Amino acid sequence: MNVSSFSLAKLIAAFTILFAFIVVIIGSISVSMNNEDHVAMGVQSDGVTLAGMSRQEVHRYFEKTAQQKLTQTAIVLTFKDRSWNIRPEDIALHANVDQAADEAYRTGRENGFFLNLITQMRCALTGRSIRLTGAYDEDLLNSRLIQIQKDIERQPVNASARLLPDGRIKKIPAVIGLNLDIQPVADTLRSQLEGLARTVSVHLEPEEQLPFVRDEDLADIDTVLGAYTTRFQPGDRGDNIGIAASHLQGVLIRSQAELSFNRIVGRRTRSAGYKDAGVIVDGEPAVDVGGGVCQVSSTLYNAILLAGMTPTERSSHSLPSHYVPAGRDATVADDLLDFSFRNPLPHPVYLRIANTGSALTIYVLGTRSDLNGRSISLLTDGPAGRPSLYRLWKQNGQIVEREYLHTDNYS
Repeated sequence: MNVSSFSLAKLIAAFTILFAFIVVIIGSISVSMNNEDHVAMGVQSDGVTLAGMSRQEVHRYFEKTAQQKLTQTAIVLTFKDRSWNIRPEDIALHANVDQAADEAYRTGRENGFFLNLITQMRCALTGRSIRLTGAYDEDLLNSRLIQIQKDIERQPVNASARLLPDGRIKKIPAVIGLNLDIQPVADTLRSQLEGLARTVSVHLEPEEQLPFVRDEDLADIDTVLGAYTTRFQPGDRGDNIGIAASHLQGVLIRSQAELSFNRIVGRRTRSAGYKDAGVIVDGEPAVDVGGGVCQVSSTLYNAILLAGMTPTERSSHSLPSHYVPAGRDATVADDLLDFSFRNPLPHPVYLRIANTGSALTIYVLGTRSDLNGRSISLLTDGPAGRPSLYRLWKQNGQIVEREYLHTDNYS
């Protein structure tokens, strides 16, 4: 290529660039003139062009769109076969019409002349979408969610077993508790409400809370393994017996688990309802709050021995008790003496309490096969001041095991 042809090529290229620049400038000025006091070319919302609309027209457009969306909006929360409807007016749901209209009209008008020209050209070539958003009163929504939370939530209820008069055992299924955290629900609703979705829906998923005693815990319970009754006079002491015994009602002791009387019954205080009644302190009769509770622990002691349980902590009184034979009492005292036992059987055992106001009976319900056809009786041997207690295991009426338990020394 010679010098003259190279110069001609450069000249043609320069004229081409100049021509393109002139076209862009003319086009920009044309677009700017067309957009004067109107929404810029290429601006749209949900596929509907807004170009050429005046400020008032684009505002009316978004007002009409908002009215249509809010009229059709359905807010539904569901859980299983239940549902709750929230109306838009319940939470003051509305559309940000002014914001959307202002954004549409201001496109290409927010900066200086040349930047506005560039913005308008870009909108004309690639388009720009304006989103109509929603807003609501969060306090109103939260109040509605709290009400739904109350409708759903429930406390877990233990499975239970009752001993019927004819000796049969009736089982009542457990109730699984439900706990609903409404914050994640509010967060999920926020994105849908702000987007003015036609159908705003959330499937609620409350957290399940299992009760301590479940149906499977009682599934194999079919008999009374052991029971014991003691008697008392009505009055303050009898009231104390009733309070303490009530804490044992429906207590489950799983296989190999241990029960502490003091932990289950709690401290014997006046604030807990206990009254002053007769007790034994340092070998002498006295009066103190909670008197009579040792009769409950002693009744339980005899019942669990007859049911095949294993005592792990037990102390005798300093004097024999009038409500159980010597050597078969179990004294307790807050922060000092406890009575506890372990369930060595393959299945759980379950306590039922019967209190007539003058007689206390504690039943230990369990699984008949756990005792392998054996029955249990108790034998006290030795003098009244130093009795030894044995547990006799019998099979087919014959003693197959003589189990030594303890020897007590009374003052």
